[in-house]
Amino acid sequence: MVGAFLFLIPMVPYATFRATEPESRPVMPWIPAPVVTFPFHPPGSAGDSDGRDIGGRTSPFSARAVRETSRGWEWKGLETPGWKILMAPHFVVRGDVPIDRLRTVGAHLEEFLKAIQDLLGGDISDIMFSARVFSDSHEFRRYAVRSGAPNAESFYDPRSAELVICLAGSPSAAWLQKTLAHEFAHEYMDRVWKRTDPLWFAEGLAEYFSNFAVRDGRMVPGALDGRALLLLRLEELGPLTRFLKLDRGEMYGVTFARHYAQAWSFVHYLFSRKDETIDLLLRGESLKNVEELEKGWLEYLKKLE
Repeated sequence: MVGAFLFLIPMVPYATFRATEPESRPVMPWIPAPVVTFPFHPPGSAGDSDGRDIGGRTSPFSARAVRETSRGWEWKGLETPGWKILMAPHFVVRGDVPIDRLRTVGAHLEEFLKAIQDLLGGDISDIMFSARVFSDSHEFRRYAVRSGAPNAESFYDPRSAELVICLAGSPSAAWLQKTLAHEFAHEYMDRVWKRTDPLWFAEGLAEYFSNFAVRDGRMVPGALDGRALLLLRLEELGPLTRFLKLDRGEMYGVTFARHYAQAWSFVHYLFSRKDETIDLLLRGESLKNVEELEKGWLEYLKKLE
């Protein structure tokens, strides 16, 4: 959870830019544990090893789909050794990973863009989204520290309007897809809807979007997160009014995994209502009738279990 100054040298101009601003905290860091410890990939999800979806079609995340989607995309080397820039239809992807990995990232993001437009709407005219991909964990950590996300596995930084991820250690395809989907949900919410808060909504929406299935050749967000449901069953939930007011320290503190799970479940419930609540939140409105929503959410959780 980008200006032309990032095109030539991946790190120094960004650090110089940041030095002119007050100390920044990225609004959307993703702490390692929710990604590594609690992945959940439902049947037919993008993480399936056979590359097919539950409708029998080729998955849009398969190697074949990536090749077809990225055919003709232009790329070039940057001045910093090993760094390249890839131009996809709606994304600028920079990285020091092999070009086929940049193509994979770009193709996945293009698929996520189609899905999130269907989910949230919004005008993307004249918007180019940005992603930065590191191959080395030490370089990524240095960059993350400079960006104010020292403990993040990946993050979206609204200051640079950039999704940042590290592919050191050859992470699984499922991890890559889930992580990209989570961070891109933050980027889309910020770039298209100008929203990075409230935190519970931003993280809940990102978790809702990154738990998905693949049906009939398309990504379908909103799959159940079994690990999140397990976390929510471990102890009694506190009042919704308190949860909705969590600040950064609490949201990303020692109990962050539970907060992510609670945010996912509440946003999942709001989508199930099929009313105007999500649209109102995207437009910056506050929730109304919280007691009524809490009652409905708790009943909804029982059904999910």
